[in-house]
Amino acid sequence: MYFTNHLRWWLLFILINCVTLGIGLLDIAVNNLSIVYIVIINTVIFLLFAIYHYFKDRNYVKELMKMEDVEDIEGLPVPRLVFNRALHERLMEVKKSHNTRMDAESVKTKENIDETTRWIHDMKMPMTMLKLLLDDTQGTERVKLLNEWQRLDGMLNEMLYMKRLPNIQNDLYFETVELGPIISRSINKLRPLCMEKDIGFDVEITEATVETDVKWLAFIIDQIISNSVKYTVNDEIRVESRIADDAMLLTVKDHGRGIRPEDLPRIFEAGFTSTSNHDDIQSTGMGLYLAHQAAEAMNITINATSEYGKGTEMALTFAKQNRYHKLKAM
Repeated sequence: MYFTNHLRWWLLFILINCVTLGIGLLDIAVNNLSIVYIVIINTVIFLLFAIYHYFKDRNYVKELMKMEDVEDIEGLPVPRLVFNRALHERLMEVKKSHNTRMDAESVKTKENIDETTRWIHDMKMPMTMLKLLLDDTQGTERVKLLNEWQRLDGMLNEMLYMKRLPNIQNDLYFETVELGPIISRSINKLRPLCMEKDIGFDVEITEATVETDVKWLAFIIDQIISNSVKYTVNDEIRVESRIADDAMLLTVKDHGRGIRPEDLPRIFEAGFTSTSNHDDIQSTGMGLYLAHQAAEAMNITINATSEYGKGTEMALTFAKQNRYHKLKAM
């Protein structure tokens, strides 16, 4: 690379030596041996300079070519050549400008998140009042209205957690969590829809506690159970916790529509909706994506197994020990 970058120097040097030799051959008054000596001396001097120049800032150029991020500029060796020093100063100016823009964008993003979060919380008040009014209503339309209310409440929660997700590491608080109450709350939220679709729950919590963040775990379980309820009719959903391979395992198994084999690897992708019911306008394709991203940040593994037409099982695997437990213990 060094030779390629300085090819013009080498060509100019060769041209000068060729001209010098040409003059010596054309001018009979000039001793040819003297011309050869001059060319040899010039070549030695040039080669010594090229070697010096190559090794002078080799480490700087080598590290510069390996640089992948603007923050890596700080770790570059101190340049010794004038051109490289000027280049380094310019890179530092670019880094400073980049950080200034990033800080400005960070402030805008935080303001946007705060504004959206505030709006969602403001919406929760009329949603609560609406729920109280719906609880006092009677008749066949009550269940339909409650289902629509539940769907709207779920969409607001989905938006709230979507905004929180980029900064989830700052939002996590690990503690000993009881699984039973979380699962019960998640099921009760869907009670009107479950009654309408004649869905029952078989809950068996063998392992009752786990070390995790209660708020984000509740969100993950909400997404998984609501998905099972959505695609199940006149059947039972089994929720079970147990120890498997020295880790806590929570499974939610239904006998609903199931997932096509070609869809299964994609269910945790943002915006993906099932190909078997692609015209379902109620599905955003974001619930399982957000649940998967949150679980990954909490060192929880989500796996899905399914047989199309027979049902789906979603499994949450909680590691016995992880980096958050160690931090908490310190």
